[in-house]
Amino acid sequence: MKILKLSASLNYRLLFYVAVFLPVQLQAEQGIIQPQTQSGHKSEVITELIQPASITHEQGAAYSARLKIQRPADKDAKSRCELLENGKPLPFPHALHRRIREQGRGHYSHWTPGTLYFSTSDSTDPRTNGRKYELVSTESYLQKTASFVLTESNSEITVPVDLDRESHPLKMIWQNLDSKTRITPAWKRKGAPDLSSQSAMLTSILKPGMNAEEKSIAIWKFLVDWRYHYDPAEQGDELHDPVKFLNVYGYGFCDDCATNFMVLARKAGLQSRVWGLSGHVVAESFYDGQWHMFDPDHQVFYRNRQGKIAGVEELAEQPQIITQTPRDPLGSPSELIAKLYTSTADNRVNERQPQIRDTCVLPVLEPLDYVEFRYSNPERVHQKNKSHSPEPPIAGEGILKRTVRDLHDLKQTAGNQRQWQLSWPYVLLSGHVDLALNSSEIQPRISISNDQKSWRPLQGEIKKNRLRLSLNEWIRKQPTAVYHCFIRLDSPNQTDPAALIDQAEAELRFQFAPRALAHVQNGNNDFEMKLATEPAGSTKGLRVELIWKETD
Repeated sequence: MKILKLSASLNYRLLFYVAVFLPVQLQAEQGIIQPQTQSGHKSEVITELIQPASITHEQGAAYSARLKIQRPADKDAKSRCELLENGKPLPFPHALHRRIREQGRGHYSHWTPGTLYFSTSDSTDPRTNGRKYELVSTESYLQKTASFVLTESNSEITVPVDLDRESHPLKMIWQNLDSKTRITPAWKRKGAPDLSSQSAMLTSILKPGMNAEEKSIAIWKFLVDWRYHYDPAEQGDELHDPVKFLNVYGYGFCDDCATNFMVLARKAGLQSRVWGLSGHVVAESFYDGQWHMFDPDHQVFYRNRQGKIAGVEELAEQPQIITQTPRDPLGSPSELIAKLYTSTADNRVNERQPQIRDTCVLPVLEPLDYVEFRYSNPERVHQKNKSHSPEPPIAGEGILKRTVRDLHDLKQTAGNQRQWQLSWPYVLLSGHVDLALNSSEIQPRISISNDQKSWRPLQGEIKKNRLRLSLNEWIRKQPTAVYHCFIRLDSPNQTDPAALIDQAEAELRFQFAPRALAHVQNGNNDFEMKLATEPAGSTKGLRVELIWKETD
């Protein structure tokens, strides 16, 4: 046997090649994009106005407030926030809760990122004393940006982050660079479930060979992971569509969680139903000859002595299955939970099929569309539940900017009429349309509709041959969430409105669930993007920009 001996210098060269150049070469061959990042130091004052509706009396002189802006708090660290009363700092931060209750007079504690315990300067009720309360902090951070253009149908992207610092998403921007091609992006974190449709969800979370119980647990765990408990945006079936529930909102009540479980279970071929208890709603699935209860909202199901998952009626007869542990995963006392089941007089089964469509959340970017997703502190959210609750603590707000450069591209419905359909998979909050007129002497008549049957005139304001029309009032008056509208352009002199309008622009604000739209985080920052183009073929591409902050 021959032994090959290499010189020391050759050995070092070989090791250097294997350690440095070979991984880079293999990475390039695999087509993984590693965008360069730019960074800059930022400092900003963050202020949250404490709304009276968010305040509840806790005990003694103490009140608690639900917070919308998440910041480090006293429970796990020392909060850097300061509580102002009519612009003046209250004197006793980081106070023990006992002192807040017993002494009042400006003792307070920013206890968790979402909860403030406080007393007023004179121990009066902050809901009725007419004073303004603000939680203020100054934050310094490193803002980072990664920008890249995607043209391939399938791309993998890895974004480098500093693992010694906390990463928080700020914005993501998509811009269709092509003036003739529609682009449908499908963006997700590598290894995460696909939330774009019911079928995609189930394909992601259900494995071949799973039995009925394994499928039920997988669906339950999926809903536990991808939503949180908060007042639903509206009643009815709007939040009973899993695609909207997880991608648009990301929050809801027990009824919404249980109904989404039922919808997904039935889609997976399981028999499922919903139980209304006295103040709570849970789901069941049927297999092995009996019903089994799953509660995604309280993150729990219960096994009996035989190790089988118990159903609602079994739990009503044997509440000790529930009370064998003192609290459920949310911290609710098990004795109280058991009473929801044992008070059977008002327990009702509901096997109704929600009136929903098999929707898809993948957005279609028209030529030159610009979209900006903002991951925190929305100016507004969709809210038609009349609960007067504060805005949800985790919600995102985005902006869609759409331009039609040639009005001949719009559908002509009559000789003097064209229609512009504006559609988006995320719920619309507000918006306006700008029309560049070639003359201020003849103004087109503009109307709006959600069904092309009932039309409402839009009144606008002209400045320098630009007509701006607000959609806010029309959106606000719709009985349920708005995802599309039709804009009708009529020419008063019976000519084609394309002869009166040089260009049309729309700017729409919308809501999305930040958890569902992947961004930079601590941990896995490997992403996948699939692009579908119409017409099929080459495109100038989609520009993607990720903006995040890193803190110590």
